[in-house]
Amino acid sequence: MEKRFLIYENWRAENKAVVHKSECGHANEGHTKITNQWLRENPSSNDRWFGYFSTLNEAISFGALIPNRNLKLCGHCLINEKNEL
Repeated sequence: MEKRFLIYENWRAENKAVVHKSECGHANEGHTKITNQWLRENPSSNDRWFGYFSTLNEAISFGALIPNRNLKLCGHCLINEKNEL
């Protein structure tokens, strides 16, 4: 399976943006798969998803461009990568 990454941005909870693997349980929020159609059909007033990104570095580079956000790596699906930073 090809790795893909998503970024979750939330401006009400700590002004954060979090990078997730696409298969992460936190990224799915109970859905089997976040798709572009799901994103269009489920708008939110306090958060949004960006992706998909082909590499972790690509996701981090994009996330760094989101203004006024503290970019983090998911402590669940990217714990090994988080420890390497």
